[in-house]
Amino acid sequence: MSLVVRIALLRPLARRRPLRWGPWLAEALVTRSQLVSGLPGGTARRSASGEEAVALCRRLAADRPDRHRVDLARALVARVGVPDAQAMAEAVDQLREAIGYVEDAPDRAALVVLAAARGGLAGHLSARGDFREALTLALRARATWDAAAPLDEWERMRRARTLLVIGDCQAALGRPEPALAVRQEAWDAFRALSRYQRLRWHSMGAIAAADLAGSLAATGRARDALALLDVSREGREWLRIVQPAHGRALTAQALLVEAECRAELGEPDAALRAAGEAVDRRREQLPARRGELAAALRVHGQLLLRCGQREAGVDRLAEAVEVARDANDIELAAGLVRLAAARIVDRRWDAVGPLLDEALTVCRRWAEHLPEVFRPLLVEALNLVLSMTAFDAPAADAHPEGPPRDRIAGLDGVTAGREAVELARKLATADPRHRALLERSLRNLARALLALGRADEAEHAAAEAETLSAARE
Repeated sequence: MSLVVRIALLRPLARRRPLRWGPWLAEALVTRSQLVSGLPGGTARRSASGEEAVALCRRLAADRPDRHRVDLARALVARVGVPDAQAMAEAVDQLREAIGYVEDAPDRAALVVLAAARGGLAGHLSARGDFREALTLALRARATWDAAAPLDEWERMRRARTLLVIGDCQAALGRPEPALAVRQEAWDAFRALSRYQRLRWHSMGAIAAADLAGSLAATGRARDALALLDVSREGREWLRIVQPAHGRALTAQALLVEAECRAELGEPDAALRAAGEAVDRRREQLPARRGELAAALRVHGQLLLRCGQREAGVDRLAEAVEVARDANDIELAAGLVRLAAARIVDRRWDAVGPLLDEALTVCRRWAEHLPEVFRPLLVEALNLVLSMTAFDAPAADAHPEGPPRDRIAGLDGVTAGREAVELARKLATADPRHRALLERSLRNLARALLALGRADEAEHAAAEAETLSAARE
């Protein structure tokens, strides 16, 4: 019997005997809300089924809370799972409500709902930038899935989605190797399905492939990343048919990864084409995804600068800053720092001060909350302040209006340099990947001290930089 017919038959029965037939109807409605359809109106029908299931389960739980709280939690999780059907704040509230109903329930059915709710909530928190809380919750969701083992096909794929959230958080927090490991696990879980099952979960497979390709590129495996993107191209195309908005977003993500890989492999024309197409895809998603558009613009701008197209690159970076403002502070800070660096190279001194002032303000505001993300950007901004106030004399003399020699963003060069070294030292102590940043900061500080005639201090900073360089080799 088809699901639509079953729901139609159960509705009148549930009205007459809600406690007897209501749970059966709720289960059918939940299942209906989870079925992806490429037909017009499919998302609206899923949303309507989810809302009906939640309303029915609320009535059942009001009469018999001891028996139907798990059903209500399951309906809430299914309702939130319909893409783009409600505001993020509302979805977060409903998932927290669902967790409250099943957090202390001992049976396996409740464990499955709890794991799904925690994983879904972690995904929403990650999407709005709460990476630390999202990571903690996603790790708890993974542990809950493991406690509910053995898992069926649906449960294994929901666990894989939780792994992808963990990977997103690890990548956002500047941890490429853990992100790569957990994304590889998610991709392997998808590949372990039968061919028929992979067709059913093609969207999850496409997401897992794009995320894993991003991690491969971030860890220097550009060719492996491109090979994976090529293998998963069919899945992305299918997703664009059944879920157009989601498919366009995933295509844009894959194009950005391809652009960075092509650039690393010395294929600048292909890299620029991919990045430009990614920007076009992101523009189609406005106004909902301004942060993602800002990221695409920033990557495209940096590639244009590397290819010698300075005017177009600077324009792209300036647009990235404007798009990110009031939408995504991570992209805003990154865009400001990159744009300020480009303005310094072009000796546009009048434009650099406001950019660095805003970059420092944004980075300091978030440096304690997300140190892995904002402290490296803060160090870069401070190094740019140092480079402005200690700019080489010949370059300054070549321009009738040279760079400021005293203060930028309220800081003199040596003060900015010392703060940059102190922050970079903390980063390098916590993560050896930042030793290159510390070395660069020390060399910048040494040059500034030497320009002021403080030779002993400059020699000490330069010696520490040399020690770091020798250790890295």
